[in-house]
Amino acid sequence: MKKSTGFLIGIGAGLAAGAAAGMMAPNSSRQSMKTQVGQGIHKLGVAVDQAVDNITSEMR
Repeated sequence: MKKSTGFLIGIGAGLAAGAAAGMMAPNSSRQSMKTQVGQGIHKLGVAVDQAVDNITSEMR
């Protein structure tokens, strides 16, 4: 129970720090941050898709 509580506190602190940094950033910086996050999510999705394709082709 103690480990999960510490984990949740850490997640909450990280979210709060990210929100504070996002609010303090100028609008142009926020837009580029959103673009970078979007590109990162897209790259992650492509990597997962390729990994699944490789796994399924190896199973055949």
